[in-house]
Amino acid sequence: MRPRKTNYNQKTIDVFKQHKVLTFVEICLLLQLSTATVRRRLKEWKVMSSYNKSGQYYTLPLIPKFNKQGLWKHEGAFFSKHGTMKNTVIHLVQISKSGLSNSELEEILDINPNSYLPQCKQIEGIKKEKHKREMVYFSADIEVYQRQKKNRFPPEPTTFKLPPDAISIIVLVELIKNPGSTPSELSQTLIRAGYNVSTQEIANLFTCHGLKKN
Repeated sequence: MRPRKTNYNQKTIDVFKQHKVLTFVEICLLLQLSTATVRRRLKEWKVMSSYNKSGQYYTLPLIPKFNKQGLWKHEGAFFSKHGTMKNTVIHLVQISKSGLSNSELEEILDINPNSYLPQCKQIEGIKKEKHKREMVYFSADIEVYQRQKKNRFPPEPTTFKLPPDAISIIVLVELIKNPGSTPSELSQTLIRAGYNVSTQEIANLFTCHGLKKN
């Protein structure tokens, strides 16, 4: 027996277009069919359920206008083109530049993901780490993880301190007089002459001017 091809009931489409989202009870009243038949129809129509409010709200795939993150929100009912909360979090984390903290996910989703994600140590596709009392989610892919971790926690910039301009001129004059001097030797000579200039500052000055350090 050939499976019956099910099309949307035009009345259902019109009501969904008007209200955008409906509860299961509202759909049952609208179709005037048994609960089992309505569930079968919803499956055939591939309706989407909300990722909040315990999935009690439904919409047709043709209704939502998803944003660039794949989310659509209507009067307190939130939908994701990725389906479940778990799948949505995995997608958002994997495409993020520097992973996503729990508070960042909450800002995107408008709900606290901790209340919805399974209470398990690992979620396939992402890894969780605690930083400063807040959970941060990264991609489980090692290359993406390392890039996200580096973006979130960039290394401290190295200090590149140069001597004051007046001291720099004195250093360069001293170097002209003694071209073979090292930064350490120049520093000691100038300190004895009453100038406070460190070896590292002179080395930085050499680097800045492309001078050879011995």
